[in-house]
Amino acid sequence: MEKFPENRSEKRRFILSKDERLCSKKQIEKLFTEGDTFLVYPLKIVYTEIESKGLGPAKVVFAVSTKIFKKAVFRNLVKRRMREAYRLNKQLLQAENNPAPLGIVFIYIGKKILDFHSIEKAMKRSLALLRKNSIPNP
Repeated sequence: MEKFPENRSEKRRFILSKDERLCSKKQIEKLFTEGDTFLVYPLKIVYTEIESKGLGPAKVVFAVSTKIFKKAVFRNLVKRRMREAYRLNKQLLQAENNPAPLGIVFIYIGKKILDFHSIEKAMKRSLALLRKNSIPNP
């Protein structure tokens, strides 16, 4: 029994690498000052085009308010669920004509911690809307 399949292109890798995370303070500031927003409960999405040499279609940040969830354990739980939902569904964001990469902030605005399926459903809807918005109109 082989450890690796012969044709590796058939097997997808669902990873969220360091290159796909937005770490630059300048780009994060640009996102909040110049970015467009929309709401898909329980997520608020802020996005704009960025200059990026990364491989993916977007660079992302996940945020949860300290004001709503006082304990770090609960904030980390929600961020973990958002990251997992994004990681599994980020292929929905890829467009055929490869527009400029997006910088995206996913902000959790719900007052209660929702289960993974609710967060994933909101993430799928938001990624579909982002894809529709990122395709330039002729």
